[in-house]
Amino acid sequence: MNQITEQQIEKIIKKHVGFTLFLAVAPIIFLLLIGLFEPEIYRTAPFILPLTILAAVIYFIKNVLIDLHANKAS
Repeated sequence: MNQITEQQIEKIIKKHVGFTLFLAVAPIIFLLLIGLFEPEIYRTAPFILPLTILAAVIYFIKNVLIDLHANKAS
């Protein structure tokens, strides 16, 4: 039975944090840029932003679990 070490877990987490942050921040910047030309977008932002954060968290958890499982199997 293969054991996963704490160092392997930290390496896997660090591998996915960067793109997860990009997924969480990119829509916010995009909405702010649109807001420069169309201020009405700020009314929809409270509905869109939680979904983008949720999608980024789901992406992070999914990929970390896939890598942990692949690392455990090898």
